[in-house]
Amino acid sequence: MPDHSVHKVIDLAPDERLLVERWLGRTLADNETVSVNAYRQHTGPAGGEREVLRREVIAQAQEIGSRAQDVSEEEVDALLDEAFAEIRGRRG
Repeated sequence: MPDHSVHKVIDLAPDERLLVERWLGRTLADNETVSVNAYRQHTGPAGGEREVLRREVIAQAQEIGSRAQDVSEEEVDALLDEAFAEIRGRRG
């Protein structure tokens, strides 16, 4: 059984379309495409692996940050606030 399905909204049965619209909390347009994925639950990294990943993320963040030498801390904070607000808005 597949874990991924893609459909043009115009091809959905009325009850399928209604269900997807309820999930999204908005009306779908006929020219949109709906993609559905199913993921199996898995445990996150633990112990040493988690620490290695944490160090990698920090190293990547430092490397990215080094590219923004002419940006003030206030500008960075404002950009982060804007990004977090955007993400929170998407989650409802």
